[in-house]
Formats: sequence, C-alpha cells, structure tokens
Amino acid sequence: MEDKRSHPREPVRVKARLMVDDQWHDCVITNISSVGGRLYLRMSVATGKAVRIQIAELGPYDATVVWCDGDETGLQLEHDPAEIASILSALAQ
Repeated sequence: MEDKRSHPREPVRVKARLMVDDQWHDCVITNISSVGGRLYLRMSVATGKAVRIQIAELGPYDATVVWCDGDETGLQLEHDPAEIASILSALAQ
C-alpha cells in the first residue's frame, strides 16, 4: 500500500509528556512528521481536543488530537513545520 502523506512519518520511540486538561500524562511517540505524530498513551482523548506535548527536553508544543483508537492517539502539531522537522531529524538519529 502506497503512503500518500505529503509529510512522511519517521518511526521513533521517544518518551514524551502530553498535557490534557492541565494535567501531564506520560506517553511514547511512535512516529512523527513535521506536522503530526502517533502516540502510545494510556488513556483516550477526544478528537478535536487541544493539548500540549513535550518531546524529550523540547517544547512544549501546541497540538490537536485528530484521532484516538484505544492506547494510540494521532496529533496534528500547531507549530512551525520547519522547526519540528529539525527536531524530527535529531530524534531519528
């Protein structure tokens, strides 16, 4: 199956924290692009919910939940894609 995303995802395994309703929750980023990512998170978050994510020692960055399926959550990052791309390259190494 061909991936038709305009922003390719990079597989990573990076600890992060997600702020939902003013509370931080530990999570793991399993893939990331300059505009979004997939998280393993031990809770469900409503689609459309505004959140903040801190990636390793970087951020926090504003994001929006675009999907949630069990322990997996998809985010759209509300940040400059060029800056996120530089973070992505550091994480992928």
